[in-house]
Amino acid sequence: MNERWDGAYIARSVVDRGMSAWSTNAEEVNRTLPRLAGEVEKNLAAAPWGAGAEGDAFRQAHLRDGGPVEMINQCKRLGEQIVDAGDRLRQAIDNTRQTDADIDHDLTRLTREV
Repeated sequence: MNERWDGAYIARSVVDRGMSAWSTNAEEVNRTLPRLAGEVEKNLAAAPWGAGAEGDAFRQAHLRDGGPVEMINQCKRLGEQIVDAGDRLRQAIDNTRQTDADIDHDLTRLTREV
């Protein structure tokens, strides 16, 4: 069944498949990201660069401007945004469909009253 939306027809099945794919990917990000971040954090805590002057220079360069810790924090924020965007989009779609249904109902009722 196609529904009107701003002069365009949108196939509900296509929207549902797209939202399902978005949710699946968001779940994968939520499931995988903590494990991957934990591995990076564990490796950083092991300080594999050593204690000498060369190791210290590498550590300073590697961790400059937040280094991999900043990358992990940005990935976590991005993961949250991916989930949130999907939730907000689903709500917007549901609201739009409900508004369209309400308008159709009102128009049908008005037509019968005339």
